[in-house]
Amino acid sequence: MKYGAQLVAAAVSLALVSTASATPSGPSGSARGIVTIPLAPAFAPSALADPAGTDWPTNGGDYGQTRYSTLKEITTQNVGTLKAKWHIHLNGSGTQSRYKGEGTPLVYQGIMYTVTGAGDVFALDATNGTILWQYSAELPAMSTVCCGWAHRGLALGDGKVFLARLDATVVALSQQTGTVVWTASNGRWQDGYTMTMAPLYYNGLVIVGVSGGEYGARGFVTAYDARDGHLVWRFYTVPAPGEFGAGTWPLNKEWQTGGATVWSTPSVDPKLNLLYFTTGNAYPWSSRGPGDNLFTASFVALNPMTGAYAWHYQVVHHDIWDYDCPSNTVLFMKAIGGKLRKVIAEPCKTGWVYELDRRTGTPVTEIEEKPVPQSVFQNTSATQPIPAGDSFTDQCAQSSAFPRTAADGSPFRFGCVFMPFDTRAFTAVAPGAGGGSNWNPASYNPQTGHLYVCSRNSQYAYKAIPTLSDTYSGGRSFVGVQLSFPTTKHITTGAFTAMNMATNRIVWRHVYTRTAYHQTDASCGSGSVTTAGGLVFMGLPEGMYHGVVAYNAATGARLWRFHTDAGIESPPMTYSVEGKQYVAVFAGGKATRSIPVLKGDSIYVFTLDGTIANGG
Repeated sequence: MKYGAQLVAAAVSLALVSTASATPSGPSGSARGIVTIPLAPAFAPSALADPAGTDWPTNGGDYGQTRYSTLKEITTQNVGTLKAKWHIHLNGSGTQSRYKGEGTPLVYQGIMYTVTGAGDVFALDATNGTILWQYSAELPAMSTVCCGWAHRGLALGDGKVFLARLDATVVALSQQTGTVVWTASNGRWQDGYTMTMAPLYYNGLVIVGVSGGEYGARGFVTAYDARDGHLVWRFYTVPAPGEFGAGTWPLNKEWQTGGATVWSTPSVDPKLNLLYFTTGNAYPWSSRGPGDNLFTASFVALNPMTGAYAWHYQVVHHDIWDYDCPSNTVLFMKAIGGKLRKVIAEPCKTGWVYELDRRTGTPVTEIEEKPVPQSVFQNTSATQPIPAGDSFTDQCAQSSAFPRTAADGSPFRFGCVFMPFDTRAFTAVAPGAGGGSNWNPASYNPQTGHLYVCSRNSQYAYKAIPTLSDTYSGGRSFVGVQLSFPTTKHITTGAFTAMNMATNRIVWRHVYTRTAYHQTDASCGSGSVTTAGGLVFMGLPEGMYHGVVAYNAATGARLWRFHTDAGIESPPMTYSVEGKQYVAVFAGGKATRSIPVLKGDSIYVFTLDGTIANGG
């Protein structure tokens, strides 16, 4: 990978005992001595635009969030001989039940940087797993965490490692020692503001978004100066009165707690000078006044250096189902309809992939506004955008999945995607708020032209709770709905699907229906990485197999799998050191409604000359 003139960065020797409370040790617990950590440069805007190769220096591998690697030592012909080169435990970090293991490691010039659900950051020798330093987050006891304690990755640049802590604090760590260089508050967790995303380092800025719509947060994206942490710009994803888009909200205070939070790392097109992300749903889910509620459940494009608005595309108008798009936007070039297009795409909770022109935000594959069922009580939109092509998930609830009666003693109503609900009865629809595709990032392979999508066939039953949203005070639960789920014996199935981005049609898919360990969740929950070796790697659903799998990227044939000591929610990644390709994954376990839940703190790294045999 080329980093331009700025790559003439120095390497710094790391002292063994750092103020980050680190004890360097390898897989056998032996100290290594003095280690050299090469400093990452202040990457130029174009430096990380190309697909990942030797290094994996940003969360999605490149600024397009493609999770595609040009490495091809490991191929469809030899992947069957892959074995673990090393396997370590991260000092028990994040193994308590509340934590989730969703972070993607970074690698730069032979050093790996990774984060656990507890927000603890580790620097490792990427060739053997020696722990070089550890930053311990010591998060406060927070009462406003919605959906599990998670940290989905890190950012790297200008000699620093950047972390978006769950308590809404941005932290810059010394790449040499793990000591804190600066911190910046991006909100108060007491008011509902949290962060789970991996930050983005871009052209001297650290860019982060907030979570917390469930507790009354008003979404925004913020850019901090990577050198000292001072705030450079902030874009609110719910406009205030008088701002563009404000007319899509009622004339009250709903905009102040409207949601539109940003869960995932943005992508960037340096040539177009545009930053892209998608936003969360509107809050509360019930009883809002009329209006489409911009910029909730939308693609948004900004100038990355100023935060100035460029364009938006709303996926769901006046969302009452939590049908947002919480994963990464993916950038690629693709011939569609006989014309080469610069595409931004993302699979969403609705079960469709949305493909837009990244210059303008207009659809590149047909998306038609179609009439949908209505609710006067919910002020629903008369139409919703429906993409042409295939859905990758179930879109109608099954009566056989639910009990005979709901919690209120009444029968369920059953419907399909966009069926509204109100205060009279529980209405079951599919997908439910879990998706479809959730936060789990897709990958795109330019050789096949396929987008690889992890999904789950969730179905939820909703019943509205009347809410006076204009009298709300921050930090209290603000969902405004009662939820009912399928019976405990019902298996939530899932799929891993290859979508042809020229047609938005399914090419191949693996549907997961079996479970083990007395669990009922067989959904796909890790995300994926795809390579020039013709492969796509992903974590298999924990309910059926603790492990990582490799498929043929073109045909979907399963070529290899490896059993790990805990389930995998983190996307795998790949890198090279001294010409040898490695595949790495974090096995942190998975919290589900079923028991038992096996938590972990493991990093597994695989090579063709690995010596650790498959565990099962």
